[in-house]
Amino acid sequence: MPIIGQVNDLIVTDELPFGYSLSTKGSHNDPDESVFLPVSDAKGQFSEGQTLQAFVYYSQDGSMHATQKDMPIKVNDFALLTCTGATDFGAFFDWGLERDLLVPKSMQHKPMDIGLCYVVYLLDDPNNRKMIGSTKLYRFLEETTDDLNVGDTVSVIVFDETSLGFKCVINKQYQGLLFKSDLFKRLSVGDQLTAFIKNIREDGKIDLSLQKEGKEARTDLASEIMDDLVAHGGMSTLTDKSSAEEIFARFHVSKGAYKRAIGTLYKNKKIVLSKTHISIVESK
Repeated sequence: MPIIGQVNDLIVTDELPFGYSLSTKGSHNDPDESVFLPVSDAKGQFSEGQTLQAFVYYSQDGSMHATQKDMPIKVNDFALLTCTGATDFGAFFDWGLERDLLVPKSMQHKPMDIGLCYVVYLLDDPNNRKMIGSTKLYRFLEETTDDLNVGDTVSVIVFDETSLGFKCVINKQYQGLLFKSDLFKRLSVGDQLTAFIKNIREDGKIDLSLQKEGKEARTDLASEIMDDLVAHGGMSTLTDKSSAEEIFARFHVSKGAYKRAIGTLYKNKKIVLSKTHISIVESK
């Protein structure tokens, strides 16, 4: 049986006037498991017996169709999609197929506006033979965080902005928050980033950071600054007075983190500070 909402390995069982009849291995003679690939969705021409990969979905009549288009989302996954329409019973999103994806009213975190982008979760509704979307992402995220530790590097996707910061999906499993007070660049819903676990609270809520925290992080940044100084002849015009944008462009850290790192280097007598530049202390 093909897996709905995923890319499947399929076999061409018949060439039809407007496409191909496909099946999974071992289900050649089961009409209920037949998948139709329209010519318009096929990447090239195929012959009976050939194998191919295609994304399988339900058509309007509930039968299984396939496409070889690059789909932006798969079942049990999250993606940023654009709202193309809104009605009393739900909103529609462009996901690359002829029929837009429906996010029913009951599955919406908040009302959808046409033209705006939202992070959507895709789920299979096998009883009704269709796929639907949801923006109530918390329903699909785990509450236990046993496999996460402070300092871990994680992949996140930003899905909502609050007064405190930006809510994120962590490793497609958990929810975390990037506090606005910790940010050194602008974020938008849908941004996919590398982040770090800053804190795991007693209630299981996760605080995130876009940069490493603690002494080890300062040591790593200090080493990077020294390498940069060596590469530029022992001097840099990037000081503690430089703008946050200039610092981020060079080292991808906040101004505060940069100031702490050069402060450590200064205390360890590795560099000399001036109003216009920093330089390596010359060996005597």
